[in-house]
Amino acid sequence: MIRFLLLLTAIVAIGIAAVSQVPTGFVLRKLPLNAMGVQWTQSEGTIWDGRIMGVYLNGQPVGDIDIALQPLSLVSMRPVLNVQWGGAGGRGAGQVMLDGDAISATDLRLEQQVSALESLTNELRAIGGVFRLNHGAVRIENGVCLSAVGDVQTDTLARAAQQFGRTFTDLTGSISCTDGAFNIVMDGNSPDGDTIAIDANATLTGRSNIDVVVSTADRDIETLLANAGFSRNDGVWTYQRVTETGGRLQP
Repeated sequence: MIRFLLLLTAIVAIGIAAVSQVPTGFVLRKLPLNAMGVQWTQSEGTIWDGRIMGVYLNGQPVGDIDIALQPLSLVSMRPVLNVQWGGAGGRGAGQVMLDGDAISATDLRLEQQVSALESLTNELRAIGGVFRLNHGAVRIENGVCLSAVGDVQTDTLARAAQQFGRTFTDLTGSISCTDGAFNIVMDGNSPDGDTIAIDANATLTGRSNIDVVVSTADRDIETLLANAGFSRNDGVWTYQRVTETGGRLQP
């Protein structure tokens, strides 16, 4: 029995050593990343310790991603990778598990400079601020969001209000999945009773829909909203932005 256990241990160790030497590029080609809008310029190393460089997500620069395999995860045939990325105004980390056609990520943390988000309008990017995701977890299968959780926050609204002598809280909310798309819901308010609510949906193919609803009785704020393309309906100001597959703005 002891000899059998030693033999089994040796086989597992050899298997882990062999699989861990698989080039990063080979693994990337086996994953449905292109269908999810992920592109990269080159890769180096192995899944044991590798790097993916010049990564883009639907045209948005991400930067370089470092990956490191958790060896014991190979025993269950569901490799788990420690992932860190940085560049293009953002940084983040998490753990990614490869499970057949599904990809799961846990312990996700992200900080992204709003000024570097190319899908936003120039006016929003000029305001600046930071978008944060904490305690995140997602599961994706065949390019579709099956589940997602996490806390999201940005100080962009507070920064914008300061420019006009107003005070607003940070926008805070959560992330989830709705009909296969990522759904982000956030809200904020001012001491004067003004409120703002954002409901955004986005798929991995770049399709998105952003709805913003603002309630205010401040004439100066109403003027700003009108100039920014908001419409007044039933006493509230609304704005919608829609992009098609690939992140192209819908006419």
